[in-house]
This record gives sequence, C-alpha cells and structure tokens, in this order.
Amino acid sequence: MKEKYYIKRIQKGDHRALDEFIEILYPQVYAFIDRKVKGEDIAKDLTQDVFIRFIRALPTYQSEGRVLNYLYKISSHVCYSYYKRFRGHLLLEDELVEDKHIDVHETIMKQFEEDALKKAIYQLKPVQQDVIILKYIEQYTFKEIASIYNLSVSTIKSRHYQALIKLKKILEGDDENEY
Repeated sequence: MKEKYYIKRIQKGDHRALDEFIEILYPQVYAFIDRKVKGEDIAKDLTQDVFIRFIRALPTYQSEGRVLNYLYKISSHVCYSYYKRFRGHLLLEDELVEDKHIDVHETIMKQFEEDALKKAIYQLKPVQQDVIILKYIEQYTFKEIASIYNLSVSTIKSRHYQALIKLKKILEGDDENEY
C-alpha cells in the first residue's frame, strides 16, 4: 500500500482516497479489536471510533512508520477506554517479572479461534492482550511491538511472559475471571 500517497491525498480533502484507505485497513483493525472485546457489534463500533480518531489526527499526522502500527496503537487506547468505561474498573499492571523459561507452547496461540483460548485472552489485561495478539496473530516481532508502544523490547518481553503465565493459569482453571 502506498501509505504516504494516501495520507497526502486524504489531507488534501480527497474523500475517495479516504474511502479506499479505510477499505484496505479496516479488516486488519477490526480483527485486532475483535480479538480484544466480546461481541461483533462492540468490535465494529470501536473500529469505527479508531478511524474517526485517526481522521481527526490527520491534519497534524506525521508518518513515523507504518500507518497500520499507528492504527493498532489507537485501537489499543480505544479498547482500554472501553474497558475503563464499561467494565467499571481498569486493571493496573502488576510488577513485571523476567524469566527465560516458560512452560507454554507457541502452538497454543495458533489455535486462537478455539473458544477456550479466546475466552482466556479476554481475561488478560489489555496490555497483555495486545502483546499476545500482535505477536501470535499478527506475527509482529518483539522489536516491532516495542516500536508501536514506544517501550523497550525487554518490557514487551516481560508483558509477553506475564501474559503466557496468566493464560496457562486460566486454561488450567487456576485463575478467576478478572473482569
């Protein structure tokens, strides 16, 4: 996709370019959000909100990489706000622990469509959901994820580790639903 070309055309008021741009990126943004929230209607509403926020930011938007990364970042904030408003509380991050050994196999992540795993991912904190979805579903590297959120690679790896440990506990039935 010719991101800079589309952005320049959209900033000049070309509505057709905006429609094409949204048509190209909507499925990826929607899929990301759908993996983070329960309900197709909610995912569609939040995806709409992401593009509205992006359009509002366009006059001052400066390309810092892939536009899709920027949209994922907006999506993360939109989902975070959703949980804060509609879940009654927002979970705070625990202290992050680093460990080189992990007892969860990556193949589990490839079975994302399986209900038990999807429900388990819903129980993760939003920041943990982001890392799992971007790493295993979107196939981003830790470095790419770190650049999206302006965090260090080690912080992303720590969040990844914590998310996998939490998923294991949930899937084994050792954890309560936090929401």
